[in-house]
Amino acid sequence: MSLKEFEFIDESIEMLESMTPTLELISEELRKYFEYILQDKNQEYINISSRVKSESSLQEKIIRNRYLKKYSEAENLIHNLSDLIGIRIECRFIEDENKIYKVLRRYFNKTEDKVYYYNKNNKDIKLKLSERQPMKQKNGFEIYRIDGCFYYLDKQIKFELQIKSLVNIFWSEIEHKIIYKNNTYLIGDNFLKDMMSSIKNNLTMIDNQLLSLYKNFETGKTSNEYERKKALKKFLAKITYDTFSSKMKDSIGFVVDFKKPCETIISYSFNKMEKNEDIFGDLMIAELGKLNNIARKEIDFTNPIVFEEEVIFKDVFCKRLGTYIESKLNAEFAWNLFFRILFEIEPYNNKQDFENFIMFIKEIVLSKENKANIVSQFGVRSKTIIRDIYESISNGMTNADSVEILYDYNLEKINTLSTELVNYINREIDDYCEYLYNKEEIKRTFEEKIFQIFE
Repeated sequence: MSLKEFEFIDESIEMLESMTPTLELISEELRKYFEYILQDKNQEYINISSRVKSESSLQEKIIRNRYLKKYSEAENLIHNLSDLIGIRIECRFIEDENKIYKVLRRYFNKTEDKVYYYNKNNKDIKLKLSERQPMKQKNGFEIYRIDGCFYYLDKQIKFELQIKSLVNIFWSEIEHKIIYKNNTYLIGDNFLKDMMSSIKNNLTMIDNQLLSLYKNFETGKTSNEYERKKALKKFLAKITYDTFSSKMKDSIGFVVDFKKPCETIISYSFNKMEKNEDIFGDLMIAELGKLNNIARKEIDFTNPIVFEEEVIFKDVFCKRLGTYIESKLNAEFAWNLFFRILFEIEPYNNKQDFENFIMFIKEIVLSKENKANIVSQFGVRSKTIIRDIYESISNGMTNADSVEILYDYNLEKINTLSTELVNYINREIDDYCEYLYNKEEIKRTFEEKIFQIFE
């Protein structure tokens, strides 16, 4: 005969298992509902996630809170758990938590008991807005945690809504692992509390600094756009370096200098968003969000990089350069590191990110303006000349045989050389026949100049 409390746990878990498919549908409906509210009210947020309580979490909670004394039956427990379903609204900064809370208070404006509030458009979803928010936790810190009810058929399903900034998400995960999920006997309880308090205060300070940075970039307080962009690139490149250097130390036991790859990858991110006139704040938050996720992952720097399927190159230049880089990816650490960082940060799969990056290089080394100048001078023959220029660029880059061919400042140097070449051709070459006569010498000289960049 097993312990009575374990029998109660088994019954509760069995009931949770039977309800899980329904709970998952409800949790997704709740997620979409709160997403609709915030979008309808034009309130910014990063993400809304939902989850159904796991079996292990339920088991631990029953023992920790001694629910057997409070509930005689498992069914009573399940239907009274305040966090059977969890909804989390993630936002940028701590001050955004309050903004989102105010939006919800205004939206859920009907009540019959002055405890639970709903909107006239949906009486099946209610929030308990009678309590003061943010709530004080046992650790003394504040959190926006709101109880809710979802009415399904003749049942009342409870859920818990949390509103958390990036910093508070990070903090809660640290606290959860160290305090709640750590089964090691902790010595020096006061010391631990002091350390945790110090970490929380530092994170709050970081949040204030990031908010100040964000507002500065958004309002254009910096003297000009170029300086704003330069400052933000440096800032994000440093955080990227710090994040991956920590992961590298854990994986291989030492750290190599890879500041330049970080700067290039951040420049690549900027380049993709250039069409947006005011990218600074959005880009900063997007990159910080990615890095926050990366910081929680384990990265093995010794594993080879794998493409999900064969990479497809759009033209001869991309194929020549791309094939060369592919041959280096899993042979030399510097190449592997560059693309490991790129693939972790970029949003697609390795194949698509690689194809996009090769196209990015192509666009940088020979500008649209230079190609247009060739077209205006040589008309239908211009395609051959442009193809020859790209061939020389790929020859010069592959002959250099260095990961530094990917660095943004070297790509700009190649762009400068290609501009000089186009100006020379347009100025000194009168027609296509003359170009053909001088073609080999022009290409040889151009390739040598590219190669000299990396000597």
